[in-house]
Amino acid sequence: MNRVAGFLEIDRTDDTHEIVITHPVLKPDANGAVRIVLRPRHARYMANLLVENATYAEAEAAGLAPESRPNRRQIR
Repeated sequence: MNRVAGFLEIDRTDDTHEIVITHPVLKPDANGAVRIVLRPRHARYMANLLVENATYAEAEAAGLAPESRPNRRQIR
């Protein structure tokens, strides 16, 4: 699992090869919308993580050996 901006978690399911984005606490704003606001560098990092995880999940689902495993950083 990786974290973006210190709170948004990006991971994959073990059995369905899907990418999961988790936020620990989502609260509606004054308009009732639930929004995730990221700085540009965090958005770019999240996009890279999504592409990396999707590439790995697609290869794994197709029964192919992916070239490299997505980065699994430890959460501090």
